[in-house]
Amino acid sequence: MESAVQRDWTLRPQKSNKQEAARTCISDRSSRDYVGGFERPRPAHLSRQHVEFLPRRPRQVPPLVTVSVRSSSPYAESNFSSISVDEVKTPSRIFHKAQYEQAGTYASCVELDDLESGSLSSNNDEKGSYCEQPEARRSLVPTEIYAEKIATKEELQALQNLFPLPPVRGSPSRNRFRYKYLSCYRELMVLVFAINIAAIIPMIICLRQNDRSFTYENAATATGANLLAAVMMRQEHVINTLFHLVCALPNGTPLWIRRQAAKAAYSQGGIHSAAGLSAMVWYILYIALLVRDFTGTHGEQTAIWILTSFTMFLFTILTAMANPPFRRTFHNVWELSHRFSGWTAIALIWAQLLLTTTSTAHQNDQPIMIILLLTPTFWLQTLTTILLLYPWIRLRRLPITAHNLSSHATELRFPNRKLKPCAGITLSHNPLLENHKFATIARPTPTGPQNRGFSVLVSNAGDWTQRLIASPPTHIWVRGGPITGMLRIASLFIPLVLVATGSGIGPCLSFLNTRRKRHSPCRIIWSARSPEETYGRGILEDVLRADRDAVIVDTRRSGHPDLVGLAFASVRSMRAEAVVVVSNPRVTKEVVFQLEVRGVPAFGAIFDS
Repeated sequence: MESAVQRDWTLRPQKSNKQEAARTCISDRSSRDYVGGFERPRPAHLSRQHVEFLPRRPRQVPPLVTVSVRSSSPYAESNFSSISVDEVKTPSRIFHKAQYEQAGTYASCVELDDLESGSLSSNNDEKGSYCEQPEARRSLVPTEIYAEKIATKEELQALQNLFPLPPVRGSPSRNRFRYKYLSCYRELMVLVFAINIAAIIPMIICLRQNDRSFTYENAATATGANLLAAVMMRQEHVINTLFHLVCALPNGTPLWIRRQAAKAAYSQGGIHSAAGLSAMVWYILYIALLVRDFTGTHGEQTAIWILTSFTMFLFTILTAMANPPFRRTFHNVWELSHRFSGWTAIALIWAQLLLTTTSTAHQNDQPIMIILLLTPTFWLQTLTTILLLYPWIRLRRLPITAHNLSSHATELRFPNRKLKPCAGITLSHNPLLENHKFATIARPTPTGPQNRGFSVLVSNAGDWTQRLIASPPTHIWVRGGPITGMLRIASLFIPLVLVATGSGIGPCLSFLNTRRKRHSPCRIIWSARSPEETYGRGILEDVLRADRDAVIVDTRRSGHPDLVGLAFASVRSMRAEAVVVVSNPRVTKEVVFQLEVRGVPAFGAIFDS
């Protein structure tokens, strides 16, 4: 039979002499009834029920010092139970629930097997640990409605009135140039362009003076170096290393250094774009020098002109379709063109390299392999090809469990796979045609193989996600390894304000589930349409567990809030060092811009891929 224990928690003032207090409180009880100065309560009543009701302290109560049982009924007075008092001990998860949860009465399901086997006892805390077990966390079902946790219009306005949004400093044109056009992404682009221009100018001067010291081999080397840099900035291990180096900065580092380093960590796409454009410019010079210097047979010259013309056409397609407006409007077309045109261009460059090397070997009467190994372009192309093939070597089809949260969102769970926080993965039904990147929610400190895993929160944002929610699969393709996401830089700033809209709360939970609350205070601002109905009570519980004073906005009831005003007021109220925004491109750019022009460090995704 299933059983349950009803307990009552009260406060007792702390005594000055801790040893004397311990002797008085413990008396004939064993020392295992005390943890960190707290006394676990004794059973007050036993009955044949399957639910355990746990009264908890209101948040206004001072920190718990010493806990005692206000009424402890002897076991003889219980006429409804067949188990002894000694067989029922207070597990750590009950202790943690009473200490950390909000005020209210909760129902926590207790399994019969657990009671009979004694797995809920205090000497087996790992199984029932509230702080470490996401399953135990999800089994917590409140009997009260979360309506009071949703902020009203009046509450939102009152928060903004405490710290009104100040006027923007400087002229609008200067602010747009400084914080929009001259972003860290474009600063990295300018840096890469400057390096390439410094190398191109001497070559152009030599060409005008008919100096043959620069050859098409030099231009081919520069083209290969830029292509390698462009591919490296999209390689998962390179990106993860950049984030690891940046996040290794101590929190005592000056704020302006951490701010610039954080921006550079997730703006590496600027190097990718600039290196790709520079490779195209170098390739044009390569063609010009090839026309002047290449002296192969008629067949070799015909073949080299066909190869170079087709490669130049592919470079033009890649550059034109990578234009941001076109990429946003025709994302699937851009993805296909970028993948297949890029692969084809690399293959054509390999063909040109082999053709020119063969021609040079025949003219100089040398082995082809010797000349090839002494050519820098060969090694650059080899590294580029390996980096392109690497994600596809790790392509795998993984089992998933889909949990429909609503008609608008679903949660994909990947069991038995450990993943670091703030990481993203690439999912697909057909990897060659369509791939989608999603942030993951890592489970905090798994204690066993059955508790390992991570999940992905998917909301309806297009045809692909709509089909996934309507007909969730049992398996899905995952390409490459996990890639550290922008939210990883949030650990650099303490305190911190997180602003999320819709399913953007998913990446935030990946960060919040693994942070240390005491050492990294954080304020959450989450705006979503019917958050409890859309994303489920479990997600709402996770948010409130991470920040019990979280600002949760139901846009169906309160309309779209002033996220800039709420974020600024939260920064001032808790003296936060920075704001991290996880939302759609329009909201992210606007909130980041409005905060930065007011002197608040703000960070948001780039959306360049």
